[in-house]
Amino acid sequence: MDWPTEDVVWTNNDLRAFNFAERPTTVLQKLESDTTVTKNELLNEQDWEDWFTNAPNENSGATELGVVLCTRAPPIFDDNAPVSHVSVTRDTWEKIVKSFHVHRSVIRSIARHVSCFSSIYRDEGTSTKSKIYFTARMSKLLPGDLALSVTYIPGTSSTFAVIYGCNEHQKQEVEKRIRLAEDKTKYPLLIIGIFAELERERLVENAEGLVDGFALTSNRFENEAWDASVHMSNEKTQGYLRLCAQSRNITDQIRAVKRQTLKLMGEIDEFNDYFASHKGEAYSGGADNSSKKARHFRKAGAQMKKRLQDIINEYDDKVDECNMIVGNTTLAMQTVWNQIARHDSELNTRIAQTNTVVSLEAKKEGTQMKLIALLTMVYLPFSSVAAIFSMDLFDWDPPEGKPVVSKFFWVFAVVAVGLTAITFFAWYQITSRHELKASQKAAKLHNTIV
Repeated sequence: MDWPTEDVVWTNNDLRAFNFAERPTTVLQKLESDTTVTKNELLNEQDWEDWFTNAPNENSGATELGVVLCTRAPPIFDDNAPVSHVSVTRDTWEKIVKSFHVHRSVIRSIARHVSCFSSIYRDEGTSTKSKIYFTARMSKLLPGDLALSVTYIPGTSSTFAVIYGCNEHQKQEVEKRIRLAEDKTKYPLLIIGIFAELERERLVENAEGLVDGFALTSNRFENEAWDASVHMSNEKTQGYLRLCAQSRNITDQIRAVKRQTLKLMGEIDEFNDYFASHKGEAYSGGADNSSKKARHFRKAGAQMKKRLQDIINEYDDKVDECNMIVGNTTLAMQTVWNQIARHDSELNTRIAQTNTVVSLEAKKEGTQMKLIALLTMVYLPFSSVAAIFSMDLFDWDPPEGKPVVSKFFWVFAVVAVGLTAITFFAWYQITSRHELKASQKAAKLHNTIV
């Protein structure tokens, strides 16, 4: 069985799963003593060294929330860089792993490339050693994917998070939502909720883009005369098929994220049950503070579940819209094939009618030619024999010393050969003219079919 990763100690093999390069990195921090969130833009390793030197120690219980926003690496060729390309050096990352208690299970989540959410509860018997780890991942199949690792330490009420692969818009959204959260920054699942909101924004944007494109196409069909030979060229047909495939893809993505969102809703209940079972323990301020915190978590969890349910309902609406695109595209393509089949049927009918006329004419001409040939076979031998014997070129009872055949027989031969040549030439001209007309008709019929 493929068991979840329990060991928290990072190895060299774990670090080799990441690519390290210095880029601007944002650190958001909220202390218990502060009412606002502080923001630090760290550009290089020296900036990180200064930050680690001045950062409060989480063991003092001063840190309420700390979030590292790793900047996305530049695109590799035409594809987005993987979220495993973090925006710090390897030495800095090792310090972040230690300071932010990053669990190595995030490596597995990042490597899966699909939407996923997981949690690990490590109860060490004491409040300071117990930790709760969460990891989440957006699907790589759509642009703007992110990964997340969150660690909550009940003993100090500290939450540490790292978000991998942020673009500028996502960084601004995370910062804005954290600042608007106010006292809910104490809720450990807040960052996961923000992560779910970013995923919702990404999926809804893709789905609405497909719906808008389909709506424009539908409006053109409704307001303009439609001709299959014009509106269904190879390029446009490919566009409709691509739209259908993209709709199916986004539908699959939404359904996968919906399953993970339902899993997150169940995790909220499990998290509340965890704190309910530890009411009597001295978590960050004693049992009384623990009970107060548990009530606060239950309230925040209920609000988060309500919001997640709204997101799930919106996902269902987008799935229905994408299915509408697939269904309508399928109907449109079927209509096109019916139009083409009807057009072919009409052409075949016209061809059949033309062939019928041609065959009737050919039959009539064949009958006439048969009659002419029959008459020729009957009369030609008699007429030929009578004509030859009636000619003055032959004297069958010549005087003594006179030839039977006249000396002017050559005139007969010349005239006969000449007339035969003229006849063959006239036959050739008439036949060629008929063949040319037949070829023109065939070419015209071919162009009509094409």
